[in-house]
Amino acid sequence: MNKLNFTKRDTIKALLAISAVNALTACAPERLETSEALLSNKTATLSATHIMFLTVLAQTIIPKTDTGGAVEAGVPDVLVSLITKWGDSDYQTYWTRGLKQLADILPKDYATRSKKEQYDALFAYDAKVFSGEVENGFYKDMKSTIVTAYYMSELGASEELQYEAVPGDWKGCVDVDEIGRAWAF
Repeated sequence: MNKLNFTKRDTIKALLAISAVNALTACAPERLETSEALLSNKTATLSATHIMFLTVLAQTIIPKTDTGGAVEAGVPDVLVSLITKWGDSDYQTYWTRGLKQLADILPKDYATRSKKEQYDALFAYDAKVFSGEVENGFYKDMKSTIVTAYYMSELGASEELQYEAVPGDWKGCVDVDEIGRAWAF
């Protein structure tokens, strides 16, 4: 979990999906439900168990430290909206099936175990997936989406990351000999 192995294509796909949810939120925030509202919605694709498991996974991947974690940033709500509002039936099936398979792989009653036990179990599985010992594309997609949603949230972007509009000193006119090479943008 200390090493993210994402391809550029995976990152772009996740950014596009998250951008779609952000666009929906900007256009009609009253239409997007929170995970609490989805728990009582009988037509929702995700069950209460799925939502709780997804919330625990998100918090285990990005826990609360001196800054808020995934739950405080609203990542579970974004994921639930992506799955139930944005995704088509194949996408919804992919997520529900993937969450069920992951629940079967991790220790039973994973969501009710101590945070240390959750972390240890997920870290061990994560290491196997990213070393290539175990193939699980869903887990990689889920982790990528959680991380992307976190860093696109206000909390992740403003408290976790440091923002510098123009890094370094601005030097409007500099000889190439002074800097060695030109920069590509």
